[in-house]
Amino acid sequence: MVRQNVSGWGGRWFAGLVVTVLILGGGLGLHLVNAQGPQPGGWLGKLPADKQIEAIDRQLRGFDMAMFEVNYRYTEMYFGAMEGNWDYALYTGEKIAWALENGFQRRPKRRANGEAIFLKAAYPQVIDAIKKKDVALFKQRVDALRAACNACHAAEAVPFIRVGIPSIKQTPLVNN
Repeated sequence: MVRQNVSGWGGRWFAGLVVTVLILGGGLGLHLVNAQGPQPGGWLGKLPADKQIEAIDRQLRGFDMAMFEVNYRYTEMYFGAMEGNWDYALYTGEKIAWALENGFQRRPKRRANGEAIFLKAAYPQVIDAIKKKDVALFKQRVDALRAACNACHAAEAVPFIRVGIPSIKQTPLVNN
């Protein structure tokens, strides 16, 4: 039986090489993490303190960004239900209310129509159809939901924004 002497010069050299690589690699990793983190004196820090909240508000934007998310969630909910992925349809469907609530916080004047026309009328019916896992009922109620969306848009003076039936699935999820 042949034994290798790892405690000799070769073993020490190899151990030293491993330690050196780990130290250098760790240092490089820390450098990359720090380079990507928030930088002191970034765009927000350069603004006077009394202008920072206003700048953050501009970045979050108004109700249009809430509608952007609602569009995404609506499309995902629709395809989730049509494909029988009811858990995903429910997950994304429930996020619609969350996105709207965030929008209402930024633009409170949108709350009255959003709640009366959408959240307290057609929206709960769609969530109910999803929970029942009934595709025919879902199709019927999602049509009513689209009508509510369009009625709300008209009430908010943007009748040119017309919601249709989604035609392009945005995420590559599959129902296994």
